[in-house]
Amino acid sequence: MTTSHLTNPAKDAGQVIGYSHSTRLSKNNSLVAGYGPLLQLMPFLMGNGITDTIAVGLALPPAQGKHRIALAVAAHDIARYTPPLRLADAIAHAPAAWQPALAELDAAAIHIDLELRVFGSLAWQALSGLNYLTPQSDIDLLWHPLSNTQLQQGIALLARWEQSSGLRADGEVLFGGSSAVSWREWSTLKSGDDQRVLVKRASSAELVDARELLELLA
Repeated sequence: MTTSHLTNPAKDAGQVIGYSHSTRLSKNNSLVAGYGPLLQLMPFLMGNGITDTIAVGLALPPAQGKHRIALAVAAHDIARYTPPLRLADAIAHAPAAWQPALAELDAAAIHIDLELRVFGSLAWQALSGLNYLTPQSDIDLLWHPLSNTQLQQGIALLARWEQSSGLRADGEVLFGGSSAVSWREWSTLKSGDDQRVLVKRASSAELVDARELLELLA
């Protein structure tokens, strides 16, 4: 099996659909045995930019131990690249008891001109048709505010929604299209100098002054 280290496989990239003839999976590997067709159909989440070789990750369902497999795929074998699923398109694949709360969240986000997208277990379940969500699962959200005002509105919305729905919203805020920060970490920032947050990019992670990120929204 051709493997690659995954730094940040879902935050600032879309879904890569396809498989590589150069990605070899051992038939004796208990984690991937019998998953040949699945590897051709399931979404891979990109770990770095479009280069000759793409680092991707395959997450198996909880019934299979929720193992995460790192792979390297030749760029020419990628059939399609799309942005992460919109929340609106994934709601029907969530547990029925969650769907009204998710629809309410999506409508509230639209009201402030914020587009929510999903990754993680909900995205895997929606795209694969397999059971990834459990009663303890978070809803992993990805969103790109266009201003500091919209950033604060989005954080306040998620905090209110968690309290009213009883569900947990995890996920990332995108600054400038390629710098991802946990919305929950950002919500803990206090006014003052030297406020630094962990920024995850396609190939690295580092602490960055929050003011630098806010400048990307201008």
